[in-house]
Amino acid sequence: MGGQVFASGPNPLYAPRMPPGIYQHVKAKCHEKLKQLFDEVATPIEGPGKEDFGDIDFLVRGRLDGAYPRITSPWGWHDAVQAVLGAERRFAQQAQACSFAIAWPTEILQGVFEKQEAWSPKDKPRFIQVDVHVCDTPETFRWSVFKQDHGDLWNLLGSTIRPYGLTIDHEALYVRIEDIEKLDKKKAKIRLTSDPDTVLQFLGLDGHRWMQPFASMEETYEYAATCRFFYVDPKSADEADPGDDEGRIEGAYTKKNLKSNDRQRMNKRPMFSNWINCFIPRCREKCRFANEQATREGTLKEALDRFGVRDTYDARVLEFQRKRQAETLWKNVIKATIPTEGVNAMFRGCAANGLKKIILHGDDSFGVVPSEPLKDETTGLFDEKAVRRFTKAHWKEVGDIVFQRNHEKFLAKKAKDSENEAEEEEED
Repeated sequence: MGGQVFASGPNPLYAPRMPPGIYQHVKAKCHEKLKQLFDEVATPIEGPGKEDFGDIDFLVRGRLDGAYPRITSPWGWHDAVQAVLGAERRFAQQAQACSFAIAWPTEILQGVFEKQEAWSPKDKPRFIQVDVHVCDTPETFRWSVFKQDHGDLWNLLGSTIRPYGLTIDHEALYVRIEDIEKLDKKKAKIRLTSDPDTVLQFLGLDGHRWMQPFASMEETYEYAATCRFFYVDPKSADEADPGDDEGRIEGAYTKKNLKSNDRQRMNKRPMFSNWINCFIPRCREKCRFANEQATREGTLKEALDRFGVRDTYDARVLEFQRKRQAETLWKNVIKATIPTEGVNAMFRGCAANGLKKIILHGDDSFGVVPSEPLKDETTGLFDEKAVRRFTKAHWKEVGDIVFQRNHEKFLAKKAKDSENEAEEEEED
């Protein structure tokens, strides 16, 4: 939150950015205090080259028995944390996360700043924002720490694996189904794993090195480039063809083809913008990483087999095919088969609507039943040739039935309206 949660409002607090010495000292002290309450306490590994810090982030899980009275409310832990941290104020908009304002350690402050600025405890009080997020399970705790490690490193890795149909978010690693994602991004995602070690192994990254901070952006870039999916097309950015990879920014990178969230990162995230503007062009110029090691199709097959989700993939694809066919069958097969020449538009609409009910919804009230199966019993998909044959053979018969039904409904409504009018006249 950048340390700005308490900077506004009727009684704002002054929370300046912290130099590394203050940050490390306060982080260690808060870690000790939070361990009195929770089984697991962690701060994600900081990104490289930060000269100051806006806040301190903690992820916590589990409660040590006997540390505090049993907390029955999802919001109850806020009181316990505020007490143990000695926080001046707190702010929360959800049960699992809360920001706390703690006093700046004045004795450390004077030691750090004595050569940079005149300051004394009598000056404007300073505070530090501490953000605490509670994770429900050991798995979510471990994943959350992993996902937040190294600052913006996941922006680099996310853009690297995206062209190969892989996506990582706050919950897990996924493979995307290409045909589905164009219409439904959520349905296109198949969960692979939320185990950090497994993810690093699959991406070809050194797990041991991951556990250590990076000294610089350049060191971070070199590590990200060891991902087996990292590829830089040796052609210039202007010559490269972006293809259909939804914002591919490595191998066939062009700035015009950045996704909207990538464009935002370019403006707000120096690590990401330098990666795009400096590191990748430099690799292209030197022909580094010019040998593409993977394809989207091959990555999909490997992911399905390695993580045992092929059945999930097949079921998802079949579900999508059924839904899409139901949407297109009406327009492209049923309506398209009914003649237009010499057929009254109203009658044609009656025939189409009746056939839709018979074919798509199995309505047998018309007394017109297909003489051959219109669906595959195993997949549930329609045999479009059979649907065309049925439509061609019965459109006029169904049209007559629906037209007659509609006419009868019209006459019945007309009679009912006349009856109501007569009753109103008698009352008058």
